[in-house]
Amino acid sequence: MKKISALLLATVFILCSCSNDISDTPDITENTENTTVSEEPSPYPFTLNDSVISKKPEKVVCLSPALAEIIYEIGYGDKIIGRGSYCDYPASILSADDVGSSANPNIDKISDLMPDLVITSSPIASKDIFTMEQAGITTVNIPAPTTIKGFESIYTSLGLIFEGMFTGNEKGEEAFSTFSELLSDNQSVNVGKFAYITENLSVAGGDTFESNVLSLFGTNVAKNSSAYTYDLEMLVNDQPDIIFVNDKYAEEDILSDETLSQLDAANNGKIIYINNIFFERPSSRISELINKLKADYEKLG
Repeated sequence: MKKISALLLATVFILCSCSNDISDTPDITENTENTTVSEEPSPYPFTLNDSVISKKPEKVVCLSPALAEIIYEIGYGDKIIGRGSYCDYPASILSADDVGSSANPNIDKISDLMPDLVITSSPIASKDIFTMEQAGITTVNIPAPTTIKGFESIYTSLGLIFEGMFTGNEKGEEAFSTFSELLSDNQSVNVGKFAYITENLSVAGGDTFESNVLSLFGTNVAKNSSAYTYDLEMLVNDQPDIIFVNDKYAEEDILSDETLSQLDAANNGKIIYINNIFFERPSSRISELINKLKADYEKLG
C-alpha cells in the first residue's frame, strides 16, 4: 500500500507541476518507462525543463552566478567543480575551475572535468550542448525569474536536481522559507506609487523582476509597461511618491536630469538607492534588500 501511495503522490505532483506556466514553475516529468506498479518508485530519473536528470549529481558545473549562490544556500556548494567566470560569491566558489560563460563556455575544459551536469540560466549554443551530450554531459537551463513565484521555482528546481522527485521540492521550499516569511510581512511598509530608475535611466516595467519585488511595497507607475519601454517623460505626469534608483547614480545625477528634476519625489528627497546586483543575481540576498528598503523608508519619514 505504501508503494502505491508513493506512486500516486508522485503522479499528483507531476500533474500539478505541468499544469502551470513554465515561467512560474519548473517543467517536470517523471520517467516511468522502466517502472512497474509493484516496484518502489525512484526519485530519478525525471525530466526538468526538457533535460533528463538521470541521477543525483555529484559533480556540477554552474555557469550562473545566481544559481551558484542558491546551490550553496541549499547545501550543495561542494558539488560545484566548475564555475562561470562571473561566479564569485560565496568566496569559496573561487576554488572551482573557471570554465567561461554561457555565451562562451570552454567546452574542452568542461569535458575534461566530466561533470554529471552543467547548470545555466542563460541559453548555451546548440553546438556546444551537442558536444557536451556526446561526452555524456547533461545541460539543464533554469531561466532567471521575472516573478516572485518564478524566483521560488528556482529553489524547487535545484532541490529536485540534488534530492530527486520525492524530497527535492521540500528541500527547495525549506531554503526559500526565510524569504517567504518576509513576504508575509510585506504589509508593514507601503510607499504608495513608485518608479525604479535603473541602467541608462530607464524605468522598470511591470513584467520585470525588479518591479515584482518592489511591488511588495507599493504600486509601480510603470506596471502596464513591459521590460524597460516606459517613457521616462511620463513620470512627470504620473509623479511617483517615491523613486527607487540604481545606486550607480547619485542624487546630483537625478537632479541634473531634465526630466527627473521635475519630479516632486526627487526634489523632496524621496529617493532610495538600490544595488542592482540584488536583481541581477537573485538569491536569498534579496532578503537583505527588503530589510534595507524598510529601514531606508523609515529614515525618509
